[in-house]
Amino acid sequence: MEIKKILSVAASAALLLCTAGCGANNGQGTALAGDNAADNGEYVLKIGEAQGALCHAPLQIAMENGYFDDEGIKWERVDFGKSDIQAALGAGTIDCGFGLVGKFVQPIENGLNMVMTAGMHTGCTKMLTKKDSGITKLEDLRGKKLAVSSLAGSETVTAKRALYNVGVDISTASSEVEFLVYGMADMPAALQNDAVDAIILNDPIATTAENEYDLAVLLDTATTEPYGSEYCCVTFVSQELVEKHPDIAAKFTDACLKASAWVAEHPDETAKIQVEKQWVSGNAEDNAAILKTYEFKPSVQGGYDALVNVANDLKTIGLLKDATDVDALIARSFKFFDDVPDTYKIEGDTFTPVQAAK
Repeated sequence: MEIKKILSVAASAALLLCTAGCGANNGQGTALAGDNAADNGEYVLKIGEAQGALCHAPLQIAMENGYFDDEGIKWERVDFGKSDIQAALGAGTIDCGFGLVGKFVQPIENGLNMVMTAGMHTGCTKMLTKKDSGITKLEDLRGKKLAVSSLAGSETVTAKRALYNVGVDISTASSEVEFLVYGMADMPAALQNDAVDAIILNDPIATTAENEYDLAVLLDTATTEPYGSEYCCVTFVSQELVEKHPDIAAKFTDACLKASAWVAEHPDETAKIQVEKQWVSGNAEDNAAILKTYEFKPSVQGGYDALVNVANDLKTIGLLKDATDVDALIARSFKFFDDVPDTYKIEGDTFTPVQAAK
């Protein structure tokens, strides 16, 4: 066991997590929970963002490149720190944000006031094991221990979907895989010490651990099908925003679509901006290499299709309530806007809207 490597990855992950306490805004005022008054009566959109998420690049670039400003939105960045994004939305601390589909379906089922609005990209989650573990495919995890950051986290949902789809029992009553909760900073060490047999976590920590320890990849949502073709991250807005300010909700979505298209064309510049602004820790060159493994081809329809896939899988494997009508759940979990295109093509600084095929 190479202690130096373990400390290196742990330190990188710790930095990634602790930076979430450093707030920022767009110069229009300090973002405070519940403080949305404007003297001129214009609504100030509270955009939720916690530092450290590499794949949140479209949201960050929309701020940096002025796409929200171009839409005429008055906005402020609200750093919700270490609190859960669903809790921040439910408390009204934020109006909108960015996150993983798999993390949102069950909270919406339980009443969270959220609707998804567009798919942003694929990728960003990996399941890893040691190359000498004897585990070469997902089925080999039967009787093994898998480290996750939360029993209800997005990566756990991904793991359960993938394991179920290859015939592994992940039911609560008789699960063939033991899910153990670890902090992301502790997962590489737990794997090296054989406390667990595999880990599943998000980038950039996942790729850092993979490279530091020469780990084997069991699942990569950027390349492993069917997940490699499925949008993992989406934009979301509160139901209240849709009801009271639908134009702002639509403009927020439109700006993020443009930003994701820009990231696809400028991954190196994106990574440099993320590091310089201290939104993400690590090395810009390494982070850019990770960004290039994702498909930043934003799509409203693609986000909806990902929701359909996830919701139906969760219903099938028993992670949704028996009484839940999955079609009704999908319908209330996504919002299409008439004046927002499916995606954008970008040439230089020009964005061309593209409508979804009917």
